[in-house]
Amino acid sequence: MPATLNLPTLLLLGLIAGGTIFIGLPVGRMKRLGATARSALSMLAAGILLFLLVEILGEASGQTTAALRTSWSVGTVLILAMIGGLLLGFVGLVAIEQRLIRTAKGTSAQHLSYMIATAIGVHNLSEGLAIGQTYAQGKIGLSIGLIMGFALHNATEGFGIVGPSLCGKARLPWKTLLLLGLIGGGPTLVGTLLGSLWTNPVFNVFVLAMAGGAILYVLKELFASVRQVAGQYLLMTAVILGFSVGWGTGAVAALNGSSDSGSGSGSATVAADGDVIQVAAPLVNLPAQVALTQRQHSQALLREQALTPTVLPDGTRQFTLTASAFRWQVAPGRTVTVWGYNGGTPGPLMRWWVGEKVAVVLKNTLPQATTLHWHGLAVPESQDGVPMVTQDAVKPGQSFTYRFTVTRQMIGTHFYHSHVNDDFQMDAGLHGELIIDPQQQAASTPGQVDLLAEVASFKVDRSESENLFAVNGEAYPDAPAATVRQGDTVRLRLVNASAEETHVMHLHGYTFRIVARDGNDLPQPERANTVMLGASQTADIEFVANNPGTWMLHCHVMDHTVNPGPGSEGSATHEAEMGGLVTFIRVVSGGQLQTMAARDLMGMERP
Repeated sequence: MPATLNLPTLLLLGLIAGGTIFIGLPVGRMKRLGATARSALSMLAAGILLFLLVEILGEASGQTTAALRTSWSVGTVLILAMIGGLLLGFVGLVAIEQRLIRTAKGTSAQHLSYMIATAIGVHNLSEGLAIGQTYAQGKIGLSIGLIMGFALHNATEGFGIVGPSLCGKARLPWKTLLLLGLIGGGPTLVGTLLGSLWTNPVFNVFVLAMAGGAILYVLKELFASVRQVAGQYLLMTAVILGFSVGWGTGAVAALNGSSDSGSGSGSATVAADGDVIQVAAPLVNLPAQVALTQRQHSQALLREQALTPTVLPDGTRQFTLTASAFRWQVAPGRTVTVWGYNGGTPGPLMRWWVGEKVAVVLKNTLPQATTLHWHGLAVPESQDGVPMVTQDAVKPGQSFTYRFTVTRQMIGTHFYHSHVNDDFQMDAGLHGELIIDPQQQAASTPGQVDLLAEVASFKVDRSESENLFAVNGEAYPDAPAATVRQGDTVRLRLVNASAEETHVMHLHGYTFRIVARDGNDLPQPERANTVMLGASQTADIEFVANNPGTWMLHCHVMDHTVNPGPGSEGSATHEAEMGGLVTFIRVVSGGQLQTMAARDLMGMERP
């Protein structure tokens, strides 16, 4: 399979995919048949069209349903596009039939052939869009697979076009067959060109629905034309046979590139190598400024920028966490509804020191009760956040204040999380980090860089297991990156906030020292290049940044380094796309540091 494909070659292959429709058209030159045979051939064509109708509407409704799960606003737009397309396809063909075809053409049988060609042409426009869009996304193998599949499938559509015309008294002229082929197959090439240059899920659903509406009208006409014909058992058997022919070529098409059944988060696509690739919902992005603010939140957390508290009259430092649901852009096109604190996931970093009194006010605006648990901290039992055991869960609309004094046992890197409906609420985003110091921290030490990376998980696309992974709430390519000065000593705190998954974090270019686990300094640091973090575990690693370059930091459980959707599964003929738990640490000279670090903090720099 070629690794690259230029646009002229793609268009040539798109022409082939649509051109196979001419294979079945010469049937229209057959001599006059008996009435029953002619009607049976017409119903065979109806069966093929009936399969296309099921296929088309299933794809359009599948994309619409997937969008609704991601965004009600986008889903509503797709619903309107689907309804509008159905209306235009159905009513528009009425206008074509009444105003143009009846005037310009001869017999009613030929009218029907032109209407069928028009309906199939709109359908083939959507097929061409699919070919072009996979090419635009860089999935060359899948593009070729789609072309092969559609070429085989379109060969049967030529017969579907001319089937009703066999009822006429004369054979169709070659000029008419050529025109029917151009009407039915030409849009495949047009769609391939449009799809390779411009992708739009609303337009795609609209075209699919319009094709469905047109085919629905044609089926009405076909069934009406044989209503008074004898041999209804034979005719209905021909319908089933036609449906089976359509389904059979569609199944072979799936093995070569595409199966257009829409369900779940999108349609299941079978690549040319046999891999099943789940087609994701239409890409949904937040407004650019909102997405940028979220990336800056993740970057600030990486740089250990802590939440500023309110100091009460008795010296207690009071922090406020508001639990709420909101939209969060994990990666480009991957926007999900999360539950988090103060409008972010992870929640804000809180930094305490031994001997101080802290108060944390939890305000619950979620539709479900929740609590806060201080993982690994020996707090008073009543402040531990376990519902029905140590405290009543904080109900929607209520608040609760956790109060305790920080002790030496709490020193180190820890995190906090919900302890209600644990696996759901944690994977929804209800977690955040804690750093407890032996004493109040002064200004940062020259030559020392402190970084914090929380690895966490989400369950998306109705998955029952964690399938979308993020660093500080962002997956690659939006995961926050760090720039450090060559020669600096870097301390990187790693927190696994996943409810279920174990992560194995690896830093390229260095052998580091594991200096602490679960907040406890190790008496003898461990030299390593990977560190395993079970669910809810933490580890601190250190290294001297003496090897300049851009170095990948990622999970070495490799299916944690892809984002769900197209391209998530790799094989010998399909290259998976990078995503998930992947970010970078850049080691640069002092002269480059200020510019690069500023870009990091603005959330502008993507490795």
